[in-house]
Amino acid sequence: MNNNIVEIPEHRFFMLPFECGTQQLTRSTLHSHSEFRKPRRTYLYVATRLISILNNILTFSVNIENENEEKVYLKVTQTHLLVSCSVDTDKTYLSRYAYFLLDKYLNFYPAKDMDNFYWPDFFDATGKSKFLEIENKGNTFEIKLRTKYQFFYKPGLALPLISGKYWVRRSEVQGCSVASKHKNQTEVTAYCVLDPLSLHIQNQDNKELTLLIPIKITLNKDQRSFKSMLRYMNPSNSYELTVEDDDQYLLNNICKEMWKNTLFFQNKNAKTGILSKKYIERNLTQFKLWEQAFPLVSGQKFVYYQPIYGLRYIKGKPTKKDISSCEFSPEIPTLKFFLKDKGDYYTLEIKFSVNEKIFNFASHLTTHYFAASDIDPKRFYLLGSPEDAELVSFFARINFSLPVLKKHYHSHFKVFTDKIRRLYGIKNDKLKLPA
Repeated sequence: MNNNIVEIPEHRFFMLPFECGTQQLTRSTLHSHSEFRKPRRTYLYVATRLISILNNILTFSVNIENENEEKVYLKVTQTHLLVSCSVDTDKTYLSRYAYFLLDKYLNFYPAKDMDNFYWPDFFDATGKSKFLEIENKGNTFEIKLRTKYQFFYKPGLALPLISGKYWVRRSEVQGCSVASKHKNQTEVTAYCVLDPLSLHIQNQDNKELTLLIPIKITLNKDQRSFKSMLRYMNPSNSYELTVEDDDQYLLNNICKEMWKNTLFFQNKNAKTGILSKKYIERNLTQFKLWEQAFPLVSGQKFVYYQPIYGLRYIKGKPTKKDISSCEFSPEIPTLKFFLKDKGDYYTLEIKFSVNEKIFNFASHLTTHYFAASDIDPKRFYLLGSPEDAELVSFFARINFSLPVLKKHYHSHFKVFTDKIRRLYGIKNDKLKLPA
C-alpha cells in the first residue's frame, strides 16, 4: 500500500449528496449530476482497482477501453461523497472516469451504503489508523475496527432522542406473591414475553416491540415445570382464551391490546396500506400497557421468554427449546452512566442499580422495556420510562459501551452527554473534559 498522503485541493472535489439521513449513494443522484451513460447496444470495457486508502481518501485506478489509466479519488463525509480525478473533475464537473467508477460500484443497485469508508479523524499524521484493520482484497478494501474496539461513535450517528422531561415513574409493585393455584391441573395458561429481535433496524417505523402473549402448557407431576408447549393462544380471539382467575382475565385483555399495537397486526389489517400508528406512538402505548401488565404477570406462576424473528411465526405450537423461564422483580431499576478516559477517546458506559447495588446488563439482552443483570439474566426489571427503554435498547446493540474520539466529543457528542447528565447524572470523577 502506498504510504504517501494524498492531498487534493478543495476546489478539485465534486460533491455528490447522500440520501437524507444515510450515507447511501443513489443511482438517481449520480445520474442527476452527470450526462454520461453506458452505451445501450455495445459493451463498454471498464476496469477498476482500489489502490489505497490513506487519511480517509480512497484512490482507484480506472481503465476505459484502450485509454490511458487515470486515478479517481473518493472521500466519504457525513453528508456527501467527495469525488476527484487526475483529469477533468472540479467543483462543477464530474469526469467520465469518476462516473464510470461509481456506476460500476453501484452495480445495477439503486443505492449502496458507503459508511464503511467513513472514518473521520481515525487516521494519524502518517495516514494510518491505530483503530482500524484495513485488508486489501484487490477490488476493494475490507475496513473494520480492531478486535479490542467493538464499536465507535462517528459524527452523524443517530443517537437516542432524549426530551429532557421527567417521566412520572410508576410505583413499585407491592405484595407480588406468585399464585399457588394449578393444583392437580395438567393443562394451564402461562404467559410468554416475546422479543421480536428487530430493534437493530435503523428505520424506526419498521421496528417491532416486545409484547406478552398467553400460551397453553401441560405440567409435569411436580406442578412446577412444564412438560410440553401445546399452542400459542391468539390474543385477539376471545373465544380461544381461557381464564383461570380475575388476573388472567385482565392480563388477556392487555395481551390483546399489545397484539393490536404491533406492526404485524397493523400491516395485516391496514385497509389503505397506510399504517395508522408511527413507532413513537406505538412505543408509548406499549410501555403503558406493560405498566398495567407488570403487577399482574408478576403474580403468575409460569412466565417464559422467547426471542423470535418476526411475529408471523407466532402460530401453532411453540418450540420448547426456544423458550426459557423468567421472573419479574418489582423494583424499578435506575440507569447509571460512566464516562471513562481511555487516552485518545472516552467511553460512555451504561449500567443499572437496584437497591443501591450496581449491575452490568446481561450481554445478550435485547428485550425492549426491561433490564436484566449479567449475574441473574432471567430476572427482569421493568424500566422506569420509555426513554429508559430507548437508551437501553441503543446501548444493548453496542455491548453497553459507546467509545467516542476526543476530537468528536466537544463538537458532536457533548450535547448528548449534557442531556444524559441532566436527566440521569454521569459519574466521571477526576476526568478532565474539554471546555
